[in-house]
Formats: sequence, C-alpha cells, structure tokens
Amino acid sequence: MKLFATSLVLIALTICANAIPISNTTNNNFEDTVEIKNVKKTVVESYVEGIFLQGNAKLLKKGWHPDCDIVIFENGELTKLPAKYWIQRLEKNPKPLDPSVTYKFIDVKVTGYAAIAIIEIFSDGKQVYTDYMCLYKFNDGWKIATKIYYAFPK
Repeated sequence: MKLFATSLVLIALTICANAIPISNTTNNNFEDTVEIKNVKKTVVESYVEGIFLQGNAKLLKKGWHPDCDIVIFENGELTKLPAKYWIQRLEKNPKPLDPSVTYKFIDVKVTGYAAIAIIEIFSDGKQVYTDYMCLYKFNDGWKIATKIYYAFPK
C-alpha cells in the first residue's frame, strides 16, 4: 500500500510539474519586455500622437524611417504612400488628423532587432483602422519600416 501511495504522489508531482509553464519564448525575459514597451512607445508617439492627436512632423521623423512606405490596398491594387508624405504635410500644416482618436494594442512581437505591432484605432469610440506596423531597431531606437492596414467601412 505504501508503494501505491508513493507512486500516486510521484505521478501527481509529475503531472503538476508538466503543467507549470516553463518557456524561453521572447516575451518572458526582462529585456524583451523592455523592448515591447519601447516599440509601443514608438508607435504611440510617432503614429497616434504624431499624426492623429498632435499633427507633429517632429514626432513622425523620430519614429518613422525616412524610407518607410504605407502600403494601401484599394480595389485589388497596392499603392505605396511614402511616410515622407505625412512629414511634409504636417510640416506645412501642423494640424491633428483626428484629436478624438483612441487606440488599443492587440499584439507586439519582438525578435532581436525586428518587431511587429498590431494596433486598433478608434474615433469617437468606433473602430476605424487595424494597423500592422513592422519596425526595425536602429542605433537611435525603433523605427516604423512599413505599415499596412485595414480601414473599416464608414
């Protein structure tokens, strides 16, 4: 009977040990958590605040790579709008695109010097975009390298 009880305890411990998540994925160490926060900060400052809330070209320049393209999908066709367009537009007319915008991050993944951020944009509580931003880490910080999006019907 003692052997049976000991076996049950060992089985229970084995099951419990296997149920404890032990992971070495990129989201569990301190450095990656810091990088995720840095990616989010770049997206919020240079995209949400830079374009929507403040209309500030300096914020865009800080977080968008100068060769970045915004890829637009319309009528089955792809068009590239350089991020420089927004910078030039806001330098000429520093005006917020939509000061009522709010946002919610859906996911941020970082692998070394590459990252992707998925963010939902809301205007007056209604979702208007889901943005997919790819970023690279440069010596002076994270920069948006490309952006695609889905625009919800108005």
